[in-house]
Amino acid sequence: MARIEDVSDGSVDESDARPRRGSPMNPDETFDDILRKASEIKTAQMKDKRRAWEASPEFMKNTMTFDKDESYVAMRKSASVAEKIAFAAPIKEEGNELFAKGKYAQAMAKYTAAVAVFRYWIREQSGREQNVVKYYDDEAVEDPDDRRAARNLIRSIYLNAAQCMRKGNLADGPTEIIWTCTEVLAIDPSSAKAHYVRALARAELDDSASLELAVKDLARANALAPNDRAVRDAMRTYGAAHAEQTAKDRAAYGAVFGSRNKEGLYANEEEPETGERAAASAGAGASGEGSDGDADPALRALQNMSEEELKARCKAVGVDLDNPRVVKELGKRAKARKEEELKAKAREMGIDLGDPSVRKMLELLEKEERGAEELSRLPAWRRWIYHSFDGTRWLNVQNAMYAALAVNVVYRVWKVINMPEVSPRGFGGYPGDDEF
Repeated sequence: MARIEDVSDGSVDESDARPRRGSPMNPDETFDDILRKASEIKTAQMKDKRRAWEASPEFMKNTMTFDKDESYVAMRKSASVAEKIAFAAPIKEEGNELFAKGKYAQAMAKYTAAVAVFRYWIREQSGREQNVVKYYDDEAVEDPDDRRAARNLIRSIYLNAAQCMRKGNLADGPTEIIWTCTEVLAIDPSSAKAHYVRALARAELDDSASLELAVKDLARANALAPNDRAVRDAMRTYGAAHAEQTAKDRAAYGAVFGSRNKEGLYANEEEPETGERAAASAGAGASGEGSDGDADPALRALQNMSEEELKARCKAVGVDLDNPRVVKELGKRAKARKEEELKAKAREMGIDLGDPSVRKMLELLEKEERGAEELSRLPAWRRWIYHSFDGTRWLNVQNAMYAALAVNVVYRVWKVINMPEVSPRGFGGYPGDDEF
């Protein structure tokens, strides 16, 4: 069985998970890298929030109900891939029949029972702690044909489950559908249906970054299934919504990126795309075409413009870049949009930036990075003193003092034990028995 990860109910000291203060940090490390590092640390140290468990949709969590079922336990342990497929396929078909009848909750239960043959959560006892462990048995299959057959079944179950959650309104938010479709695309990147269903779920998140991702998904789905009317209709709808949102974002920046009299940064460039053109452009971006930042008309125009010209153009549309309050407002808006994009990326990675424990971990990482930068600028003798008192290092002044104290105590105890006997003459001056 392929054991993917452990998530424990116990707690572990966070200081063991953090990088040591003063340790070298990568100056080119991006916020995405920090997010990924936070996720890895939380999983590796088995934090109580159990990130991977929480990211899983409900129907996957329910696979845990089979961890004591004798038929499942025996099959997972010794059955061949063909036997597992023969067991799971009829259960999936029962789910499809229930789905066709509109019995979505019952259908989801069948999809859970079917996928639990290959992918599942179980409870394992480790000493006094109970760990929740995720297994992807299909990843341990060595024979390519068997692995392909197992994954084709899993892909079909996931796709049906995603549509069942959407139609039956069974998902706990769009993120469960996004998770399921992303798993499908990890198996089959050319699944137009997975791109389409994920796009609809992303559009429900109601933020500009997710809407942009939805349009890219739809563009990819349209490229894979150009005759699918539902995909084309969704492209028109969400492509127009994305173009409208883009226009609002540009307007929010005081028309710096375009003016009514063609005197903005786009004066000699083509106008923003709308509708299907926006969707088509997004599709090109999704496939890797036109992804170079230098090809962006706005960026190219801005790079070729002097500071004086930029200020003059902004002033022509009523924006004074010499006004500190205006600059501050532009910075706030840029920061707000960046935070939206980061939250969307974090959700894709299964991280909730609204979770206090995640925020605490990121703050600790940021603090460690700032501390390392400040420490590197200190003179060598001050760095030596700092390291001497650093509590995260085993060799420091505090530990040396404790060791000296322990040696002193041991020495005193040894001295008392080996002290010579005192003659009775020492007590009141009376002679001993040997002097009579």
